[in-house]
Amino acid sequence: MSNIDIFLLALKNFTRRLLRSILTIIGVVIGSMAIVVMVSLGIGVQESMMMSIERWGDLTVVNVYLWNLESGDNGTIVRPMREGESVYSSSGGGSSRNQNQTNPYFEAIANIEALENVVAAMPLMSDSVRLVSGRYVNPWAYFSFVDVSKLHHFNIGTSQGRMLEAGDADFAIVISTESGLDTGFINLRARNPYDWSRRPTDENGAVIPYIDILNDEIRLTFDDRYGERPVPGESRRRVHFYDVEIVGVQELMTNFSWMNFMDMNSYVDKKREYLKNLMRGMSQEEQSMYQYQLDRLDRFDQVYVKVDDRNNVSDVVQQIRDLGYEAYGNMDWADQVNEQMATIQLVMGVIGAVALLVAAINIANTMIMSIYERTKEIGIMKVIGCRLGDICKLFLTEAAILGVIGGLLGVAASYGVSELLNNMPADSINSLFGFYIDPEVGGSLSVIPFWLVLLALSISVGIAIVAGLYPSIRAMRLSALEAIRNE
Repeated sequence: MSNIDIFLLALKNFTRRLLRSILTIIGVVIGSMAIVVMVSLGIGVQESMMMSIERWGDLTVVNVYLWNLESGDNGTIVRPMREGESVYSSSGGGSSRNQNQTNPYFEAIANIEALENVVAAMPLMSDSVRLVSGRYVNPWAYFSFVDVSKLHHFNIGTSQGRMLEAGDADFAIVISTESGLDTGFINLRARNPYDWSRRPTDENGAVIPYIDILNDEIRLTFDDRYGERPVPGESRRRVHFYDVEIVGVQELMTNFSWMNFMDMNSYVDKKREYLKNLMRGMSQEEQSMYQYQLDRLDRFDQVYVKVDDRNNVSDVVQQIRDLGYEAYGNMDWADQVNEQMATIQLVMGVIGAVALLVAAINIANTMIMSIYERTKEIGIMKVIGCRLGDICKLFLTEAAILGVIGGLLGVAASYGVSELLNNMPADSINSLFGFYIDPEVGGSLSVIPFWLVLLALSISVGIAIVAGLYPSIRAMRLSALEAIRNE
């Protein structure tokens, strides 16, 4: 018999006992559908969690902390600051000031940028200043001071305006709506100025700012007492103001979305100048109060590192840690999520495989019953010269047909179930599965990739063939004479 004859005969035998075949196929449908749906739930949850992590920050950005720079045995950890060293040279003004590369903190930057797959390493320091608009003062204006020349590597978007650029004014800033910079303005001379219960609110209970930060005139001062009621015996200070230019507003949901940006070079030079002028004529005891602030200008504690591809982040993080620095990134969370979800997907796949195993037993039972019913037919086939291999192929083909039809229908049913799950309300998903999908983030509870469809079909057909293997061998070994005599 040719392979085509075997296939046509197998189809004919499939329709001879249609009801039994349909019932067997239903088992395969349920099994394959269980595998696809279970695994798709794990994939969907994993992708939703990854989208949530990405929403809160770029996965190719690594945070490095330089808490304590000491000399290491391997020579890769930079030395402590030497007395008199500065992060910046004192040449020129504005954002074009040269950085002193002998400074150990910039040695750390150079060490990190020399690593493979690192695009840029951007130093960052943070401090609070006072912003003034008319009679209102923001005493907690917290800024992140960055190297503007490297800022563009981090692809930080703006919802209004633009990001900081080289050549901007000394106190050009980009603000974050999440930092509360506008609501922080208060009248320090008012009674109970820090009593927020007295602040006007909108219909949603959000505090209404006293100023329009994007349109009102804003000035900056380093005087940490400006706007306060004078303390008895306190000497008056000469207050110097700097005009602030807001050039942009950050987009939400990034590694930096809570930060207000300002050029680090401008801040360091102006703050150093302010402190030195303030300390003139002070006693040594009085100067010590401000010396710490002056020392802090010579170092930074944090570096943001941009990696060329998310697949290289883990290697870069490990290399940075090998240098002796602390390094963390959103990819650490992503790796943990992937490990956990891989285990969950395996468990769900096993649960689905159990259902398919039951279907395989049903297929084997169906094929064995078919052999008993067709014993005489098998004997006749042997007598007229049908090869034993062809008889084996015939029963294996019948089993494969059950697997193919059941697998295809199971995959189709899986898409239907997946669509129903994905259209469930978020609250219902949370109550049934204990997982919440944020509509703002997006994502689906059930995701069926093409490889999962191929896997389900392969498993369905494979299990069907394995289940039909024993009945096929049994049919092949039947004695022709005894099979003919069988009634």
